[in-house]
Amino acid sequence: MDNSQNLKQETSRESNQELLQAQSRELLARNWMKAQPSLLAFIVSSTPQFSDAEDLLHEVAAEVALRFNQYDQNRPFLPWALWVAKMKIADFYRSKKRTPVVFVGESIDAVAEVCTRVQLNLDEEKGALENCLSQLTDRSRELLHLRYTQEMKPQDISEKLGLTPGSVRVSLSRIRSALTQCVKNILSRKQVTNG
Repeated sequence: MDNSQNLKQETSRESNQELLQAQSRELLARNWMKAQPSLLAFIVSSTPQFSDAEDLLHEVAAEVALRFNQYDQNRPFLPWALWVAKMKIADFYRSKKRTPVVFVGESIDAVAEVCTRVQLNLDEEKGALENCLSQLTDRSRELLHLRYTQEMKPQDISEKLGLTPGSVRVSLSRIRSALTQCVKNILSRKQVTNG
């Protein structure tokens, strides 16, 4: 093999490696954004002060990033990140030479389980809401977009669409009620199916 072929293969390997690293960083970022609220709740419930919890969350984020190559992508991210958080919490108490808040192993595991369950419920509700939103008419989606994405007041929406402010408020109220009922129906069907 000549030098030009070696150089091409080396360049190709480097490009592939850079692509894999970029995909890994993107996956980490998506998983972290989704899990962060549950992780923060877990850490806050395990530490004496909120400032300690914030510091620990940063440490957990750094440790998760360092260990991300150990994460099995076929398994849920949150329980793995909670495991990292448990280690960091234990380190925190060891470094402070404090006795941890009375958290027997099973207790801290129970809190982690609740955080995981809450995250799964949020994911199910989000999926149900997306399904319900897709069933709305274009006009209803436009009203929601103007009110909640554009953050327009009903008065401004009414002027833009040539409606009365009262009809905009009534329409938005009906759309919200319909979405709430739709989400409840989907979630109850899932419970029946899974139960």
